[in-house]
Amino acid sequence: MSFDYFVAVHKDKWPTAKAMQTALEGLGYPVSLASAPDKAFSLAEAFGLPVIFEGHPVALEADIEQATDANDPESLWGYIAERAAPNFAISNGDYFLTLTFRSDANQIRAGLYLAAAMILAFDGYGFENQFETHGRGEFAA
Repeated sequence: MSFDYFVAVHKDKWPTAKAMQTALEGLGYPVSLASAPDKAFSLAEAFGLPVIFEGHPVALEADIEQATDANDPESLWGYIAERAAPNFAISNGDYFLTLTFRSDANQIRAGLYLAAAMILAFDGYGFENQFETHGRGEFAA
C-alpha cells in the first residue's frame, strides 16, 4: 500500500535548499536535508531526496515539478487546484513537491515533517489523495 502527498507552493515563494534547511531547523523538526546548497530546492537524483532523520539516512521517494495544466480539472494539478480553491490559488508555474510513501515508517515520518515545513515556512498547500484531505497550516499541524 502506498499514498502520495503533495505540497503546492507559489513560484515566487519556492525556497532554496538552504532556506528549506533553515526552516526545518527553525521548526525544530528531527529531519535535515543531506545537502542544502544556496540554490533552488531540487532533487539531487531522479525521484529521490536524501535526508537525515533522527540521525539516520533516509531516502524519500519524491518529485518536484511545476504545474503546466493547473486550469484543466482533468489533470492532476488541475484537480488539486480545483480542490484547493478558494483557500489557495494554484497557477501554471507554481511548484509541487510530491512525496510517495510506501511502508517505511521513518520515510513517512521524515517526509511528513518535510511537507509540514514546506507548508508552514513557505505558505504552501498540502493535499493527500488517499482520503482527499488538504489544507494549509492547520493541515500541516
